[in-house]
Amino acid sequence: MNHQETLHRHETRQRKYQVVVRNERLTALAAAVLLVGFVVDLFVTANLHKLIMIHIFIGVLLAGPLVVKLFSVGYRFFRYYGSRSPAFVAKGPPNPWMRLLAPFLILDTLALFLSGIALALHGPINDRLLFLLHAATAAMWVPMIAVHVYAHIRQVPRSIARDWAVPSSQAVSGRAQRLRLTIIALIIGAVAAVFITPLAASWRHAFIPNVIPSPLILGIVTAIIGVIIAVPLLRGARD
Repeated sequence: MNHQETLHRHETRQRKYQVVVRNERLTALAAAVLLVGFVVDLFVTANLHKLIMIHIFIGVLLAGPLVVKLFSVGYRFFRYYGSRSPAFVAKGPPNPWMRLLAPFLILDTLALFLSGIALALHGPINDRLLFLLHAATAAMWVPMIAVHVYAHIRQVPRSIARDWAVPSSQAVSGRAQRLRLTIIALIIGAVAAVFITPLAASWRHAFIPNVIPSPLILGIVTAIIGVIIAVPLLRGARD
């Protein structure tokens, strides 16, 4: 094998590897936006009787970045399990505990967002089933997202820093596109929130007790327990 063939194979491997890195960094960027939004919304939810409209606005706003993250994670899943891409196979699967958690977290997140938007549009009328669905998914979501965040809390800022710490000429291709896609997702979420939030105006006058919602309390307590359990299971094997 001559030098030119060796160089060509190396360049081919690098291009395939960059697909994995681009996917990883898009996922990290969307995850960082979602994490900031989720943390803000947790504080808002603790004061829901006064900030219900902000809670609704943030929930709809974050739907945009959520779609981006689900798409990027789904793409990795398909390339690993579906097409068996050599680059994604070489990268390896996520931590087995996170693979076990993933389908429950995805389903619960979808149920949480969809039930929340449905409640916003439905108004504070006697639809106990829809309210209970949103409350239950919220209580289950908090501990699952806490474990998910713990598992990735080092990777996400490191991935973003690597993407932006080098000149554009040396960066992994698609950096500007990743940022643009995330911003567009936020803008779409914001536009949807601007349209949907006024439709939920009846919630302004709804009776909401001046206490921290019990699903949030339950979620935080189980989140603490969940992270304590996850620490030894994920130590040294964070994806």
